[in-house]
Amino acid sequence: MAALKIKKEKREMHFAKKALATILLIIFYMQMWASNGPGFIEGTQLYVVANSGLTLRVAPDVNSESLGVVDYGSSVEVLNQPDSIEHIQRVNWVEGRWIYVDYDGITGYMFDGYLSDLPLPIYEFEKCQLDLDLIYPLESWVEINLGESQVDTVEAGVLHKITDRYIGGEKMVRSSKNEEYKLELYMNEIRLMDAYHLLQSMIDSKARLQSFKDQSTFIENRDGELYKVKINLDNPIVIRKLKSGDVKISIWADNYVCGL
Repeated sequence: MAALKIKKEKREMHFAKKALATILLIIFYMQMWASNGPGFIEGTQLYVVANSGLTLRVAPDVNSESLGVVDYGSSVEVLNQPDSIEHIQRVNWVEGRWIYVDYDGITGYMFDGYLSDLPLPIYEFEKCQLDLDLIYPLESWVEINLGESQVDTVEAGVLHKITDRYIGGEKMVRSSKNEEYKLELYMNEIRLMDAYHLLQSMIDSKARLQSFKDQSTFIENRDGELYKVKINLDNPIVIRKLKSGDVKISIWADNYVCGL
């Protein structure tokens, strides 16, 4: 009887381990699916972030007939999606899917890697004023678009840090120490290249934009997935995809005059 009882316990343990393994596998694939970026739901307004505009096509294929080029900054509306266009593609480090959209009454397909639901800067103070210093423009964009925040302040010797937590789950941390300044913005439910395109949209000079692109280094992980972008400017920038799924933008500056 004791031997039978032991065998039964081993069998139950075996099935429990298999069940746990199955659950972990499901979670793993769900995380993989989620890491591909947000799926835009029907009715969402998206903005074109391709500087030269984005082509609206008859079919979800780069070689299909063009219905016209939609200008940078224009908005399109996401329509109900066919089941056959889930495949992810990469174009110049930008990952995305073909999605079915409406632009000014014309329906067709666009590559959503160059579409974003992040509001684009519209005010002068959201744009670069001094070379490629993106700290103040990004701070201004956050203040306008993320709404009210809960503010925590820490002062310890030469360290002064302010943390703003927003209702949508975003967080901005600004710290100064010995005249060195750092801004860290944590954003959820966006793709890494959405953050990159947001910073690009704050540059209103072709020469500066080209310099921004030339100084950008794209870094993949061991699985060939883009997880970090470094922009080697006077005030260097790092955009990183965190394990939590959030995207973090970090900008450093020396001797930065700020309101902290």
